[in-house]
Amino acid sequence: MSNSISKIPVQIFADYIIEKLRKMNPFLVFAVDESTKVLDGSVVHIPQAGASPKTVKNRSTFPATAVKRDDSFVTYALNVFSTDPTHVSWHEDNEVSFDKQDSVLSDHVETLMEAVGDDMIYSWLTGYKNDGKTADTIPSGNVVFTSGDSRAVVEEGQTGNRKKLTYKDVQALALKFNKDNVSKQNRYLMLESNMYQELIESLSDNQMAAFQGTANLAEGVVGKLCGFSIMERSSVAYFTAAGVPIAPGTALNATDCVGGIAWQKDCVAKALGDIVPFQDLANPMYYGDVFSALVKAGGRCRRADWAGIAAIVEGTAA
Repeated sequence: MSNSISKIPVQIFADYIIEKLRKMNPFLVFAVDESTKVLDGSVVHIPQAGASPKTVKNRSTFPATAVKRDDSFVTYALNVFSTDPTHVSWHEDNEVSFDKQDSVLSDHVETLMEAVGDDMIYSWLTGYKNDGKTADTIPSGNVVFTSGDSRAVVEEGQTGNRKKLTYKDVQALALKFNKDNVSKQNRYLMLESNMYQELIESLSDNQMAAFQGTANLAEGVVGKLCGFSIMERSSVAYFTAAGVPIAPGTALNATDCVGGIAWQKDCVAKALGDIVPFQDLANPMYYGDVFSALVKAGGRCRRADWAGIAAIVEGTAA
């Protein structure tokens, strides 16, 4: 007789997924959670206020003309992430020295969480226009290119040299947010590991001491600089040389670039939909158990004008 485990309750699995998502992608805590606003299990609409009324000094013409405010929506769909099924044979289930079922389920969860995290970053940088059909992407004015010394590329597929990241580039991001009247509270900047190391190397001793003194490692924040809480990730996002986001999993071309992402918490959204574990225990055709999992998730910049989000991308060097 097989020692197969009983089926995992969906709610317990969902709670486990959400906790794992938080631990593997702590940056997602710093976004507006719109999971309760998902319509038909697949789409979220974010209202966009129309034009504000004009102000007239010393009005002399009456009656004043009433103008209708035309509101609109920014829409994003939830993507469906699913793992390929894994077969655990009766022999493995009963005779191996470790609990392979737990190991398999853990692999499925971690694979899903990595994919969701990568895709959420890409979704914040892309989306659709108000018609919900026309593809949109972060405008070129929201892209800051690194400006430091030249160094060799760091990712497979790239060739040539790129410019290092310096604290002056972070200052340029802060200036962009300031000019767009983005709240100075809850600003975040997530850097790829090499870019983060370059930032550290560009700081003076005094800047470094102040930076380290503002770290909050429990929240994944390694320090604060120029009003941004800095976070570090092994990979963040990739871009063309012109600063156009590249979809996760796409092989890099020679001229493509590594990048990071800056945002203000109220300007980006995330949403989780269905979270389902699939288990076929004691399957007579497989002589064992079969496992897979599914998660629906999505996100977007919450403002149609793209204020409150920016990318920092390797500048091309000679």
